[in-house]
Amino acid sequence: MSSQRKNIRLNDTDFYPTPAWCYENLDIDWTQFRSAHEPCRGDGRIQRFLQSHSISTTHSELAEGLDFFEWSDTTDLILTNPPFSLAQQFIDHSLPRANTVIMLLRINFLGSVSRHDWWNSNKPDALHILSKRPSFTGTGVDSIDYAWYMWDKTGRVPAGIHFVKPPTREQAHRDRESCKTALANANTATNNSFFE
Repeated sequence: MSSQRKNIRLNDTDFYPTPAWCYENLDIDWTQFRSAHEPCRGDGRIQRFLQSHSISTTHSELAEGLDFFEWSDTTDLILTNPPFSLAQQFIDHSLPRANTVIMLLRINFLGSVSRHDWWNSNKPDALHILSKRPSFTGTGVDSIDYAWYMWDKTGRVPAGIHFVKPPTREQAHRDRESCKTALANANTATNNSFFE
């Protein structure tokens, strides 16, 4: 997800890789989770992060023909950066299927007349606010503030408002290059398949 100017796509695929510091710096004990599902795998960075913590992880990814809305299993954790236009549907589909749901969303997702009643029925247990705006493209920070919204049925995730530590200089440099490369690869793959 990334902030966009009205009616202008910032890249050819609507794929926005999540800078790794955004989840690496979350103050969460990942060893608490047994299994996970990543609904928007993209280039697999969140799935690999979870697997590096010995969490058995499955995924959905439309580009691979795996539609999250057709996934009906259950899991311990769902962690993802969903498409903003479908965020509410992603949350609705996730909550009955996972003990803990963690989604990266714009902070202004909280403010909406159309979601007023929905929010009253689906209040998150915690918000982990990104202290620095992320760069999903690797070419500058986004124009919107973000937070990890967390719903938890187990008490493993501390309730309340928390603040995610900003990236170190090394993390910021690594993620800039990683996001630029991921976007270039995604655009190349899309352009190649378009002309087949």
